[in-house]
Amino acid sequence: RKTKMTFFATLNRVIVVFLLILSYKSYGDEQQESCSQRCGVHNITHPFRLKNSPKHCGDKRYILSCENNNQLILYYKPFGKYYVQSINYNNFTIRLLDFNHSSYSVPPHPLGSYNFTSGNFITSPYQVYGDRFKSMVEPILYVNCPNRVQYSSDIYFPAPTCINISDSYPQHGNSSIKFGYQKSLSRLGLEDGCRIEFMYLTSWDLQDGNNSNISCTDIRRMMLYGFELSWSNSLCKDGWFSYLDDNSQRRCRHNGLTAMCMALRLSQ
Repeated sequence: RKTKMTFFATLNRVIVVFLLILSYKSYGDEQQESCSQRCGVHNITHPFRLKNSPKHCGDKRYILSCENNNQLILYYKPFGKYYVQSINYNNFTIRLLDFNHSSYSVPPHPLGSYNFTSGNFITSPYQVYGDRFKSMVEPILYVNCPNRVQYSSDIYFPAPTCINISDSYPQHGNSSIKFGYQKSLSRLGLEDGCRIEFMYLTSWDLQDGNNSNISCTDIRRMMLYGFELSWSNSLCKDGWFSYLDDNSQRRCRHNGLTAMCMALRLSQ
């Protein structure tokens, strides 16, 4: 009889634990569902959160704003305001377009990789470098020269025929657009008197350097396509950074000497 009572007591405990697990799972699902929101065509879920989301939702490093019920905006201080074009939850990327760049004209201020690599950028929420520290962006340069220049390599396009140049940028002499250049600016090969007046970023696919068939229409598309940043650091707590080890397993590492070494490596 004592054995039977022990059996029922154990069974009761198992049932109680099982019910608690179901209750906890149901509560977790409800919490997750309440955090999922939409803004226009965009699905907002962890780690992103909207400004008006409940406190338990998302990661406070990844706050977005839904304006006019359909326009998703990222305010990324001190680097500006950006339209969110898309969020890819599979490869941890977000595609942005400068808020002031809504037409085929040159935006009123330059934008380069340096905007997102100041300070301790290895642990920043958004990065221009993806896995294996491969750059996710390509620069577009607006070059101004006093005389017409014939370039023996790479691709330049006459600027006025491709985009509307505002009064903020001089157009005397020969103005041209150069894109997809990842070397240092000192190795760009500019003639004497040439200046880089403006820089912008794109993540448009340049097809592995086969740029011979790119037109001015393509350049407009490149600029309006925007640029991608990685948010893989969301997998780690603040002050840590995400990386792939030799076995392609994603790991988190605390900011320290390793991060400084990586930053030095990227700056070279």
